[in-house]
Amino acid sequence: MNKKILTFQITVFVIFAAGFSSLVFFTDIYDETLNRIVSVTCLSCIKLDPKTSSEFLFKTANNKAHPDFVLENLTKGPVFMVYRKDVCEACDEMEPLLQEMFGLTFEKEDVFYETVNLDKNNVTFTHINIDHSSDILRDSMHVYDKDKINGVPMFTLVTLNYNYDGIVIPYYSTLYGKLGLKDDQEIKTFLTEIIQDGINLYNDNIAGYIN
Repeated sequence: MNKKILTFQITVFVIFAAGFSSLVFFTDIYDETLNRIVSVTCLSCIKLDPKTSSEFLFKTANNKAHPDFVLENLTKGPVFMVYRKDVCEACDEMEPLLQEMFGLTFEKEDVFYETVNLDKNNVTFTHINIDHSSDILRDSMHVYDKDKINGVPMFTLVTLNYNYDGIVIPYYSTLYGKLGLKDDQEIKTFLTEIIQDGINLYNDNIAGYIN
């Protein structure tokens, strides 16, 4: 009788332990998924369109190094990155303007990069849908989220400049939403000016850049 009770108790313990382990395991997966995707806000979904500063910075938003894919493409010219999610009205509204500006055609789910020629200057256009991209591409959003908005659409331009120690290093600016502008032409003009600033900085400083 005692052996039967002991066997029953051991069986219950094993089942409980297995169930608890599964709960912990799947909770970790849920938390990881939540942190990666759900926690990034669709700015237009909450009726937010921040008018943020277009200033360029040396220090990354989370104090981490610039990703390798950015540094590799930075040897060819400035790098322009677009971050979005599947469900994002402002992202959908901005992308036709970007396609027109860069002469590209792509779907919102696409994750890709292409070096395009803008007035005889190379600019690497990188489209990152965080619902479909790799960890490296997804995590890069937090490297450049200078205003801690944690929302999409987000646009980052990385170029070059001399820092305070006289060394040429990556220099970036990040913009959000529809840039606080309502008119499509105003948006394109504003983005064009920022990109041209990045091109000018790059051309002025590439000679001193050691990757």
